[in-house]
Amino acid sequence: MFRTLFNPIRRFWTKSIQRQLMLGIALIHAVLMTIFVVDLVERQRTFLHTQALSQATSLAETLAANSTSWVIANDIVGIEEVIASQAKYPGLRYAMLLSKEGELLGHSESKYIGQYVSDTVSRGLLSAEPKTQMLIENRSIIDVAAPVRANGHLIGWARVALSQDETSTGLAMITRDGIVYTLLAIVVGTVFAFFMARGLTLALRHIVDISGYIRRGEGHHRAELGRVDELGQLADNFNLMLDAVDQARDNLAQSEERFDLAMQGSNDGLWDWDLGTDKVYYSPHWKSMLGYTEDEIGEQRDEWLKRLHPDDRLKAQAAIDAHLQNKTPGYENMHRIRHKDGGWRWHLERGVAIRDQQGRAYRMVGTNTDMTARKQAEDRLFEEKERALVTLNSIGDAVITTDNGGIVTFLNPVAEQLTEWPTAEAEGRPLEEVFHIINEESGEVCSNPVSLCLQDGKVVGLANHTVLISRQGRKIAIEDSAAPIRDKHGKVIGVVMVFHDVTQARDMTQQMTWQATHDALTGLINRYEFERRLGDLLKSAKDHGKEHALLYIDLDQFKVVNDTCGHVAGDELLRQLAFILQERVRESDLLARLGGDEFGLLLAGCPMEHARRIAEEVRHTIKEFRFSWQDKSFDVGASIGVVQIDAYAEDTTHVMSAADVACYAAKDLGRNRIHVYEPNDTDLQQRRGEMQWVSRINEALAEDRLALYCQAIQPTLAGHHELHFEVLVRMLDSAGGLVPPAAFIPAAERYNLMPAIDRWVVRKICGCIQQQLCDKSVQPLDTVAINLSGNTLGDEDFLGFVKQQLEEFSVPPAVICFEITETAAIANLARANHFMREMKQIGCRFALDDFGSGLSSFAYLKNLPVDYLKIDGSFIKDMTQDPIDCAMVRSINEVGHVMGIKTIAEFVEDDATFKLLQDIGVDYAQGFGIERPSPILQRFAALPKRAAPSR
Repeated sequence: MFRTLFNPIRRFWTKSIQRQLMLGIALIHAVLMTIFVVDLVERQRTFLHTQALSQATSLAETLAANSTSWVIANDIVGIEEVIASQAKYPGLRYAMLLSKEGELLGHSESKYIGQYVSDTVSRGLLSAEPKTQMLIENRSIIDVAAPVRANGHLIGWARVALSQDETSTGLAMITRDGIVYTLLAIVVGTVFAFFMARGLTLALRHIVDISGYIRRGEGHHRAELGRVDELGQLADNFNLMLDAVDQARDNLAQSEERFDLAMQGSNDGLWDWDLGTDKVYYSPHWKSMLGYTEDEIGEQRDEWLKRLHPDDRLKAQAAIDAHLQNKTPGYENMHRIRHKDGGWRWHLERGVAIRDQQGRAYRMVGTNTDMTARKQAEDRLFEEKERALVTLNSIGDAVITTDNGGIVTFLNPVAEQLTEWPTAEAEGRPLEEVFHIINEESGEVCSNPVSLCLQDGKVVGLANHTVLISRQGRKIAIEDSAAPIRDKHGKVIGVVMVFHDVTQARDMTQQMTWQATHDALTGLINRYEFERRLGDLLKSAKDHGKEHALLYIDLDQFKVVNDTCGHVAGDELLRQLAFILQERVRESDLLARLGGDEFGLLLAGCPMEHARRIAEEVRHTIKEFRFSWQDKSFDVGASIGVVQIDAYAEDTTHVMSAADVACYAAKDLGRNRIHVYEPNDTDLQQRRGEMQWVSRINEALAEDRLALYCQAIQPTLAGHHELHFEVLVRMLDSAGGLVPPAAFIPAAERYNLMPAIDRWVVRKICGCIQQQLCDKSVQPLDTVAINLSGNTLGDEDFLGFVKQQLEEFSVPPAVICFEITETAAIANLARANHFMREMKQIGCRFALDDFGSGLSSFAYLKNLPVDYLKIDGSFIKDMTQDPIDCAMVRSINEVGHVMGIKTIAEFVEDDATFKLLQDIGVDYAQGFGIERPSPILQRFAALPKRAAPSR
């Protein structure tokens, strides 16, 4: 039925170019306008949705920031005023404030105040991470919640919801207008196509009419369009074609007889010999095959005879005579003819005699085919065959060939030696009889590679562990491949099989495999193989729900043995412990040496309760072991981390990391004990995260993937201008993205990596300062503040390093100001004092960072020779609203000024805070309200220019 309706429509449109153009342009307009409208609507939808999401987030975070003090004071009236200020926002569905227990402290609809939330979305918010949360996001509503914090602690949630109804209405209007414009574009395009197609089809119709006359035999008609465009050119070419056809028709009649004679021979060089006159017609191609032009060879038979090779003349003449005497059905002979360049060409000459009614030949017509290339190819093929046979007989691999039935046709000497079958006896036998192979491990007969090759028609290799059984029963490990032999049509006509003896190589491979998977000292499997086996257990746990356990064992006193008796004694201790532990574990368990004094034990099919007992037995075994070396005796304990392997376990890396963390937790808790890893153990999770950061920090240092940023420290007094900056360090991840300091600095401090980071910062900033000082077009720096960690202050060599860098880069010490936190200074008071006094002697300055956060800040202040006090930001950020914070800032500023120390306020976020600091008399301000951190080279490049010298 569909075809019955479709065919008339198809014929209607395809019968006319004019209709096709109209339909095509209309469809193009429809498709393009539809794509444009759809794209416009989706872009507008995305833009409005993103804008609404940003507005909702901003409203929620503003509500959270403005309601902190009211939530702390539990001031319902203040909360209602804050929410009322938000309720005026267009499209607001609701705004509310929740306590962290879920009580509605405020709501845009006052009837809900005092109630506790009960819906799933709101209840889920109470246990969510204290950061801005997207609760509902769809085309109807966007609901965002922001945490309300006080002094870094979560005290509630601010929640705002915006309606999306207005957005949906606008999009519907855009869609409607798009449909109207699409229909208009289709109409305009169709009208334009109609007039354009009408002009084209009139000319085409005239050409069609002319072709109809020609088809009916009226060849005198010509197409006259009078156009210069492509249609006019088509008509001119059409007329020229008709003229050429008329000329060709005349020429064809003249060459029909000669063409018929030539067809009896071939399309190669043609000759026509008149036996009565003894003249020969040599075709132009016959002459050109020998390098001659048309007029260089005459019509005498001698032109052919004198160019014939002397050794071939008798044979050629005898063949011609035999045919002329009607002894042979035709004349055919292969001989050499001299080329114009003096060389010889092989020609295959064929001919046939034309006879009269009495059978006498009066004419002979024939062709010459140049066979030189074929003759050379045959000679090369013979040489290649001989060369291949010599090669096959001399190569080190064994070669056997068969026909397409798998019957042996050839063995080279190496194949004869390995199979112990001589070629003469093997030929004609089935391959399975000569080439008998089995699997080394199972002893089963292997599939015949030749049969597989013939079946699939492609190269086939032997399976691993294949052994050849020779005629005398000798076993030889082999590797081989079988490839099909094809004829010129691609048909498989046989198979060639190449194989070689790999007995020695396979023995060596097995030895190397053992060495690659085992520890040479203890004979236990190594870490690589251990992790591979762990992967198998993880798969069985996930696929079949089995339970396993991993014990990570670290010896407690191994370093004492090494340091006291040397590494030879340590190696012997490890060997003895490996033997003792191997005797204690089950056959199904897997003991490995993971490296150094660390061992791993995989307990297959072992629940956690049983794993704990085994871990305790292992710990007790090691504790009871006494190692004696010469006249010394040692007790060796072990700390053991235990990890469960079940369906919820992650990959190998995570399991090994968890075991490592649990083991070191056992060490931190006093050594000689076991510790079971629990996923919800926050201390272990924190330590695990920090341990992962250690390798990332080391990689960043090795690959120079740290970056320097800076932030201006601005004087508060009007008219005072100083180029005072604090240097900040950032880390770049492997993709080049910035990693904030809060992510990696805690791990660096815990694992003593801060001295290396601080050294990197000092050297880099000295280079930047040197570059800036060399630029005489910009104002010189006044102060560059560099943060130092407590671990760095404890580094005895750091003082000498800093002096060396200042000298190497010619940095004036007066430009450098080291920032030391109050906590770090107090923890390393003596060393901090020494470092500060040494550096101040050469001109460096010091700032005491985060001042006021400690309990004894003022007591230690008089013992530290500092030039600046950086007031802790926790007092600064709320000082405009909190009179206590304001009083603390005022008192710190006054004490600093009494001691002759300038003060710097951190976390200055707005103009109101800056104005209050001016009123108090704080010397400097720093924070996002002053300037956001930026790359140091970019910031230094934007320094103000020096004033031009006056004339």
